[in-house]
Amino acid sequence: MSILITRRRAALGAAAGAASLLAAPAIVRAQAAWPQRPIRIVLPYAPGGSTDATARLIAQPMTQSLGQPVVVENRPGATGTIGAAEVARAPRDGYTALVDAAAHGSNHALYNNLPFDYARDFLPVSQLTVSPQILAVHPSLPVQSLAELIALAKAKPGTLTYGTPGNGSAGHMAGAALAWKAGIEVTQVAYRGGGPAVQDLLANNLGFTFASVSACLGLVKEGKLRPLAVSSARRIAPLPEIPAVAETFADFDINEWAGLYLPAGTPPEVVAKLGDAARAGLATAEVRQRLEQLGALAVGSSAGDFSTWLTAHRARMTELVRVANIKAD
Repeated sequence: MSILITRRRAALGAAAGAASLLAAPAIVRAQAAWPQRPIRIVLPYAPGGSTDATARLIAQPMTQSLGQPVVVENRPGATGTIGAAEVARAPRDGYTALVDAAAHGSNHALYNNLPFDYARDFLPVSQLTVSPQILAVHPSLPVQSLAELIALAKAKPGTLTYGTPGNGSAGHMAGAALAWKAGIEVTQVAYRGGGPAVQDLLANNLGFTFASVSACLGLVKEGKLRPLAVSSARRIAPLPEIPAVAETFADFDINEWAGLYLPAGTPPEVVAKLGDAARAGLATAEVRQRLEQLGALAVGSSAGDFSTWLTAHRARMTELVRVANIKAD
C-alpha cells in the first residue's frame, strides 16, 4: 500500500511540475504581449491644471507606441489621495497607472492615516515634466511686487488668502514656504486642482496663488492676472522680466512636476514597456513644443533615476514641513 501511495504521489508531483512548466511560458508570453487591452491613467485632480495637460499630451503618442488606447480619467479629491488610493489597490497588471503631481512627494509628511504608503505602494516609472510656478494676484490687488505683497500681508496678518491645488501640492508648499521665510500670516484655500484655484483668483476671491505656467500664463499675457514672481531658482523664458522668489529669499525653488507610476508588484517587463512608451512620447518634437508653450520642460527619466530623485525630494519636503510647521488645512 505504501509503495502504491508513494508512486501515486510521485506521479501527481510530476504532473504538477509539468503543469507549472507549461504555465510559466504562458505567463511570460502574457507579459511579453502586454498590452492586450486599453490602459487607464488615473489623474487624481480636476481638469485644467498642468498635470492634467501633461497626462493628456503624452497619452496620444503612448497610444501609438503601445498599440492600445491610453485613456486619462480624472479622479479628483483629497489632495490627490483618492485617485492615488484607487491605483494603489489596482491589479498589478499594468492596465491602471497614475500620473501624479508634486503632492506625491509631500503628502506623506502631511497625512498620518492614509490607506496606502506612497513609498511602498507605488513603482516610479518616469518623471515626466518639471514646471515653474507663477506667483500671481488679481489686478485689483494694490501690489506691484513681491515686496509689496509681503508688506500688505504684514499690515493685515491672517487676512490674505492664497489658493492651491490642494494640501501638499507645489502651490501649497510654495505658499507656506514663502510665509515662513517672509514672516507673514496667510491662509491657504485648497481646491481640487490648479484650474479651480486660478478661476477663483480670476474672480477676485483670493489674495494670490502659486500656479503652474500652463494654468495662468495666458491670463497673465491677457492682463487678467498680475505676475509678481516665479517659484524656480531662476527667471523663466516666457516672463524674463519677472523676478524669481529666490532673488529675495535664497534657495527658494519649489516647482510643479509630474510623474508616472504603477502599483508596486507590477512585473518589471511591464514597467519597462510603459516607461519606454512615455519617454518616447516625451521625446517627440510636437510634445516637447507643446510642453514648452505650457511652461513645462520634458524630463523623461529612467525608473531608477526617478526613484533616486523622488527619495531625495521626499526628504526635502519632510524637512520643509517640519521647519515651516506646514499643516494640511
